[in-house]
Amino acid sequence: MTGAALRIGIVGSGIAGLRAAQSVLARETGARITVFGDEAHRTYNRPGLTKKRYPPSAGLGAALTEDLRVGGAETGALDWRLGTRVEAADLRDGVLHLSTGETFAYDGLVVASGVRPRTTAAGGEECARHVHRTLRGLDDAHSVHRELHRREAVTIAGAGFVACELASLAAEYGCDVVMLEARGHGPFEGVLGEDVARALARWVTAHGVTLLTGGDAEELLCDRSGRPSGGGRPASPPGVASERPLFIEAIGSVPNVEWLDGNGLDLSDGVRVDAYMRVPGHEGVFAAGDVARYPDPWGAENPTRMEFWKNAIDTGNIAGKALASSLGHEAGTSGIAYFPSTATEMFGLRLQIAGNPRNADSVEIVRGDLERPGDGVLVAYLREGVTVGAAYLDEGARFNRLYIELLKSLRTR
Repeated sequence: MTGAALRIGIVGSGIAGLRAAQSVLARETGARITVFGDEAHRTYNRPGLTKKRYPPSAGLGAALTEDLRVGGAETGALDWRLGTRVEAADLRDGVLHLSTGETFAYDGLVVASGVRPRTTAAGGEECARHVHRTLRGLDDAHSVHRELHRREAVTIAGAGFVACELASLAAEYGCDVVMLEARGHGPFEGVLGEDVARALARWVTAHGVTLLTGGDAEELLCDRSGRPSGGGRPASPPGVASERPLFIEAIGSVPNVEWLDGNGLDLSDGVRVDAYMRVPGHEGVFAAGDVARYPDPWGAENPTRMEFWKNAIDTGNIAGKALASSLGHEAGTSGIAYFPSTATEMFGLRLQIAGNPRNADSVEIVRGDLERPGDGVLVAYLREGVTVGAAYLDEGARFNRLYIELLKSLRTR
């Protein structure tokens, strides 16, 4: 390649953006890569924000930061523009408009802007009833961990990954924990179905959590004015020890796509891309990570968007390879053709999920009993008789070999 080095912009300093950058660098394209991130931190291990209890100390923030370091993030091969938000993009002319008032012209772009927590109200209004918090970033974790040190009670709205891990963490800190799940019967119902959700509900309540569902949960949810969303009288959850108890919202996420408005993209649920993470109609533009919605290779007609750490790594790698290929380098590109997988732990119970259980039309208990999840339960999710997803619950690894065998049968294309 001759002339000035090509300029690559990566919007998002998370793991998807870092892996995309590393994939481009590995092809020795000679390109100059700039990574833009809203946060003041380089890439860190985001799932680790809720994994570990820290002793109370003035150095809690430093301990968290050190524990969550990601290999490769300290590289000097990238130009890091941290604390710099991309306000808008002109994909036709290849220009980003930054929060600093500057513009950035690029030859290739990776959209890895991720997601933000969904909240009950916009604008940061305070609530007279609760101290509202969300947990998405490292700065959030600094605040939440300190709050958990100081409080005897915490209410968590939601019952997904963040909510369940936070409930387990808060209990370790010695808090009385209330979980609110207004839309289902227990944790992970939207992913794993009602039977597994009810089993997980029994598990968390057996470990001291007050889990409220349906209307009971709705009565304790509130908007930022402090009014209960269910219309009932404000009532403090069990165990409240302060006038405004800690209330952590873990009710889902919203893709960060507003900065792409006006470019004719399908932004209905993240950024729609093809199997190579290419944004249709815009050469040299790719998307990866939580924000990318790609063709589902596991049997459903609709595109899918996964908020798994491993998925962010894999799609970042694919986007980087595809970008390098678009610059004329042999990158050995391959489209998305694997099952995503993730794992979490709550109160000693490890939960592993693979594939896309939401695609299933039937569920089969392969081994174990949902009445005793700690003894090991292996669940297969099928569509037209073919396995499209799997879940494994266990305090140990009793059925690990069977789980691995089940993964081998997952449907691919």
